[in-house]
Amino acid sequence: MKKGLKIIGCVLGIVIILGLIFFVVDYNKVKNGKNPIFCIRNLAGIYMDGGTIEYFGLGYKVIDFHTLAGYDDIKIGSWFMDYNDFEEEMKEYEKRFEKEMKNSEYSFGGTITQVEENLFFVEPDENEEIKKSADLIMVEKLKIDTNVKYKIGERIKVTYDGVIMTTYPAQINAIKYERISEE
Repeated sequence: MKKGLKIIGCVLGIVIILGLIFFVVDYNKVKNGKNPIFCIRNLAGIYMDGGTIEYFGLGYKVIDFHTLAGYDDIKIGSWFMDYNDFEEEMKEYEKRFEKEMKNSEYSFGGTITQVEENLFFVEPDENEEIKKSADLIMVEKLKIDTNVKYKIGERIKVTYDGVIMTTYPAQINAIKYERISEE
């Protein structure tokens, strides 16, 4: 009986020591902005918020936040730590993100490659930032400009709200557009 208790005690001690070592290593990796190595990814803990991932370690949990609003942080705690525990922090980022989006206008120059009844396609100029996201942008015609006719090959400046939908061709929410003179 005593021999069995000693074996159980030794195994339990080894598990606790390994758990502490794993936690310290993963804690240091997480604090340096890296993913933990002694954890397994919780397949049910992948959130559709931009890429947040949950990991389980030996007695601890890691949540790697990557939200669309820009909340990019890694939290480490007990298995009882929950995604919703950080809701207030995420909401602050969402408020800032929405405020920035409302106060920001993005624009790019490009050439019209195709014209349809209610939309046209624009190939952004090489030096435009949006070119890194997509080489062809679908722009819906604004309801206020229904009488304005655009032609293939025409140069245009498009102002949009900053959101680029990752379809092909990419889509944006145009605020305004105007012809670019060749002068």
